[in-house]
Amino acid sequence: MEEDGQEDISQTSEPNLLEIVPEVPKRALEIFARLWQLETWLRRMVYVELRALKGDDWAQELPPLSKSFDADKALRHMPTPEMNVLSYSTLTKLMEAIGKHWTCFECYFPPKDILDAKLKEVFQIRNRVAHFRLGHSDDLPRLLQFLRDVDLGFWNFCTSYNDARPILPQSRDKVTEHLLPMDPLPWGEIRPHEWAQVGFVDKSLVIGVTVNVQRRPWVKWSHVDGEPGFLYDVRLHAQDGRQFNYKRLLEDTKAVHPHIVHILLDTFGNFVRLTIPAKVGSQKVIELVERFVEVGRYNVSRQIAPSARSAEKIATEWPEYVVGPKNPLSFLDPDMPCSFFNV
Repeated sequence: MEEDGQEDISQTSEPNLLEIVPEVPKRALEIFARLWQLETWLRRMVYVELRALKGDDWAQELPPLSKSFDADKALRHMPTPEMNVLSYSTLTKLMEAIGKHWTCFECYFPPKDILDAKLKEVFQIRNRVAHFRLGHSDDLPRLLQFLRDVDLGFWNFCTSYNDARPILPQSRDKVTEHLLPMDPLPWGEIRPHEWAQVGFVDKSLVIGVTVNVQRRPWVKWSHVDGEPGFLYDVRLHAQDGRQFNYKRLLEDTKAVHPHIVHILLDTFGNFVRLTIPAKVGSQKVIELVERFVEVGRYNVSRQIAPSARSAEKIATEWPEYVVGPKNPLSFLDPDMPCSFFNV
């Protein structure tokens, strides 16, 4: 997927890998790339849904960080940012987690028996390419067909992550009500049961806070505070022409990062978006947002906005929970129909 205005990497002058290493079958490279794509998004999906389901206890039922994690982090001369237990889990363990909590994932996949049958083929294809075997001529077409089978499900997963809405009236929710004075342009009831954002943006706020809530597709709308299946979707806006210093903001809030699902960065440094499990309770959510606001006031200025490349680079230097502006989790919403895997 490519947003308007984003760099088309296909036009770069990088040498063709097949020309450098001609003995590598083109099919093997294509299979590996597609498996990378599939497994990366599977891990993101499992992470989000388990965080929404269990809050801070999301990883308790998963295998602990493996020896591969210890071995990876022991190489201090070649560090990697990954810290998520799912990044070091095998595909088998990943699918076991999905099966154990199938009610959270069935809306994204074909029926369980069909999914299991297709995954047997995917596992075998994965083993072939991982152990440098040529494989079957139909391996790539079969893998692509599987991606087509789950394409809409992953689109639904990603777009639901960008489909947050306000809780109205704000008094219905402790988080929304408590943070309402920080909202630079709050919703108001213009007629009975009819709400709109009207008036003028309050520029006296150094940082404005907008609170929305996203519902994961496997739950129905209900009371939010402390309930599984909901994420508070909070935007911190740098007001009156200011931009965030993302590097300092991330460093100064590092202690509370484990309680947050994602910290999503903006292309121009104008806002930071936080997703927080409602399961942790309203008091914890309020504390987390207020911590970011407190620290954020010392990490905004009216300097020239960073480029998208800068925000993206900062995101790659942090663990998986920091998301750059080019990641579809940051921008893909229900009004953007597409083939998720381009298949």
